[in-house]
Amino acid sequence: MEKSVKKIAVIGAESTGKTTLCQKLAQHFNTTWVPEYARTYFESKSINSCQLSDIELIAKQQLHNESILVKEANQFLFCDTNLITLKIWAELEFNQQIEFIEQILPKCNYDLVLVINNSIQWQKDSLRENKFSRDLIRQLNINYLKVLQWDYAEVDPENLEKTIELILSI
Repeated sequence: MEKSVKKIAVIGAESTGKTTLCQKLAQHFNTTWVPEYARTYFESKSINSCQLSDIELIAKQQLHNESILVKEANQFLFCDTNLITLKIWAELEFNQQIEFIEQILPKCNYDLVLVINNSIQWQKDSLRENKFSRDLIRQLNINYLKVLQWDYAEVDPENLEKTIELILSI
């Protein structure tokens, strides 16, 4: 009998606490989580610039990682970002859409998407650019979720208890 795992994507602007929240939720629920592949990808490159073609490669690997880690998950799989993030990135950075993302995104299946608010102060690191308003990014995430008609909830990454209660209600 195949186990049932609920997939939960955690999305939002950069430096809002997505990774930390995924780690805490995975620890709380004794399960695994899917790190944001874009970070791994750019940390492995000697340059920090992004091309449109990089985003498609990142999208494919992010989905691949989800498909592998869901097999190791216990009840929940927490995904640090999803294709909505990459769609927004391509549109804002390059003013273009990526056909692969446009075709696959509506077929992605998450039981819930958590949209992180912007309560945590932005912190610089070697990969963060903060080029676009975090409020704009949050609103674009919500707009795309509504178009896709996906279940989502806005959460404060610092209120772990409330987020856990929300997850237990799905």
